[in-house]
Amino acid sequence: MNTVYRQLPGPGPERPPVLGLLPIAFKEARRYLLPLATIFAVVALFFLAWGLTNPPTYKSSATVLVQDNTPIAPLLEGRATAPNDSSRAIISRDVLFGRRVMADVLIAGGWVGGHLSELEKEQLIRGIIGRTDITVTERTQTRSNDPKLSLVKITYADSNPRRAYAVTKRFSEALIEQVLESRARASQSAYQFIDAQVGKYQEALGEADKKLQDYRNINPDAFPGVGSDVSARIAELRRATDNASMDLAQVGAQERQLMGQLSRESQLTTISRSAQANVQLATLQAEESRLMLSYTDQHPDVVRVRNQIRDMQAQVRSGANSGGTTVLPGSTPSMNPVYQQLRTQIAGVRSQGAAAASRVAIAQALLREELERSRRIAGSEGEVSALTRAHDVNREMYEDLLKRRENARVSMSLDADGQSLGFQIQEPASIPLLPTGLRLMHFALTGIVLAILIPLLLLSILVKHDPRVRLPLQIEREAGLPVLGTIPLYMTHNQFELRAKRMRIGSLLLVAVPLIYGLVLFLKVADVL
Repeated sequence: MNTVYRQLPGPGPERPPVLGLLPIAFKEARRYLLPLATIFAVVALFFLAWGLTNPPTYKSSATVLVQDNTPIAPLLEGRATAPNDSSRAIISRDVLFGRRVMADVLIAGGWVGGHLSELEKEQLIRGIIGRTDITVTERTQTRSNDPKLSLVKITYADSNPRRAYAVTKRFSEALIEQVLESRARASQSAYQFIDAQVGKYQEALGEADKKLQDYRNINPDAFPGVGSDVSARIAELRRATDNASMDLAQVGAQERQLMGQLSRESQLTTISRSAQANVQLATLQAEESRLMLSYTDQHPDVVRVRNQIRDMQAQVRSGANSGGTTVLPGSTPSMNPVYQQLRTQIAGVRSQGAAAASRVAIAQALLREELERSRRIAGSEGEVSALTRAHDVNREMYEDLLKRRENARVSMSLDADGQSLGFQIQEPASIPLLPTGLRLMHFALTGIVLAILIPLLLLSILVKHDPRVRLPLQIEREAGLPVLGTIPLYMTHNQFELRAKRMRIGSLLLVAVPLIYGLVLFLKVADVL
């Protein structure tokens, strides 16, 4: 039967010294061995189980260098601008976490088997995505002609280092494959779309050109530049009309002046024989001078002309000796040359006047015709502008699409050959040697330490804060009475057997924990766990 310590009346008991509590603690430890051992085993095994269920995390990383192919950049003028870092990261995640890539990743990681259902595969895929981190870094260009570089870092965490390596390697390979394939598909789709648009705009351009040509055939004045030509022609005809009118007025003034002079001249005049002889003599002398340039003095023509000159000189001398008056019996009347000249000038002026009048009439008729033509052109200008504008827009779009189609064709060829982007695995994936974060060793050490500290803490609380009297010294100190003797604890046979059984179980628990820890360590070293 267990002895129950009673609390003596009086003031509050003082705490016994620490060294005096050690025997009490040892006794209480023996008494409560099973609960304390149970707490020790539960705590230690709990942390061990926690460490086993939370295996160490191994991270494997691979860095892929993406470089825009600078030498072919001029060929791809007009292509879309390269995405920024955030959009690149989104594109990379969309590419890597697609169904096709994840199916390959499951195979590379060794997860695929006949026993996996679709739900289990989906859960595995979500777990892989959650443990995968993708970072895109854009390298700054020091010069404008430097190539654009992007680093895509793929990091995957797994409890198995070989599986982490295999999955990361597959992700880096899939990134290159999928990006090149997607760019090739996008380039081909862009080329097909632009080629279809080229066909549509070619038909639209042909239709617009036919409408414009038909309208110009119906309206000959609808050609480009005709309006300016007509305006220039109108201005020219107006100047011609003004010039012809001024010429006509000038010719009329000249005619009136000549008519006045003609009215003051006589139609007939008389010329004396001596004057006629002088005229003939001058003519013969001129003939002689001309012949002397080609012939000698003995030439018959020269001799003949000289004989005529002598005869004419004789006549002139005879006429001078006889004297003369204004009208002598030897003179003959003739037409007044001034009068004849004035008549000739008047006839010429009248002819010029008729021509000027005709030019004025013709110029006015042409001017009226051009003005009417200008009004027709102004009436059709709106329709011509609309047809020309539609034709020009379709032609510009058609030519632009032709250039874009050539760029798209070059881009499609480059993307099909994988030359538009330069991929290089900057840092290949490797098998991680050391895990990251808490390992099984950390859990085990933490469990052992806590499994030891918690029972000791409970035992110290039980010994130090228990108000019952446990030592005879406490009675003498607190009650001031001498202790004559103590009655030892006496247990029955059943109590002794029960206590022994508890001691054995507690001891087994204390021994089992190190054994279990050693077994787990052995299996871990043997790479079974």
